[in-house]
Amino acid sequence: MKSTYYKLPADEIYEELAHLESPYTVKIEGVDLSIHPHVYPSEKFRTTSFVLKALQKKFRDKTVCDMGCGPGIVGLYALKNGAKKVVQADINPFAIQNAIENRKINDFPEQKAMIYESDCFNQVPPQIFDIIVFNMPFHSDEIEIKDPLERAFYDPDFQSIRKFLGQIPDYSNLSTEIFIAFSSKGDTPSLEAIFSDLGYKWELWKITNTKQDYDNRIYRLSLGE
Repeated sequence: MKSTYYKLPADEIYEELAHLESPYTVKIEGVDLSIHPHVYPSEKFRTTSFVLKALQKKFRDKTVCDMGCGPGIVGLYALKNGAKKVVQADINPFAIQNAIENRKINDFPEQKAMIYESDCFNQVPPQIFDIIVFNMPFHSDEIEIKDPLERAFYDPDFQSIRKFLGQIPDYSNLSTEIFIAFSSKGDTPSLEAIFSDLGYKWELWKITNTKQDYDNRIYRLSLGE
């Protein structure tokens, strides 16, 4: 395992990870997970623990949407830290099967962790969330996606984040907190411009690794009045 994936270009990260042929098990912040082929390996990237620790105290008694859930770590961690219910969604069918397995491993019933194969909110039933979390891809290069795993690293021309933000008003109210994980490895000025152009109130809520090549950051957004 490389300890410096964050320094590599997205195509090299993908090539390093695409050859995985068998599931393996890990523990992330106390959560047992199986990681399947073609699914974002959450334990290999700095963002995961950063997001979990930053949000830990916010989950209790809240309804949480884990968008782009991958193997399901954010939603499962939320439940283990007192969330009332989580909804997990991912466009990658391999991630959906992985998240379902990890729900079973962690012994949560389907009613507590609903999982949907969905392009953003397309297949998610309308409902209001207290917290919405999206650990989004950092790279906006306009590539042709050929493998579902590539979607973990690329959001060509920010198409998915634009769609996600455009759908949020149907799943939130003025008190909903929206957390988007990103990095200075990506095009932060363009992403921030999208937030503003779509009428969101936003702030750079948390930032770490500022003395390394690329930082990790969490934006907090809410609907504009």
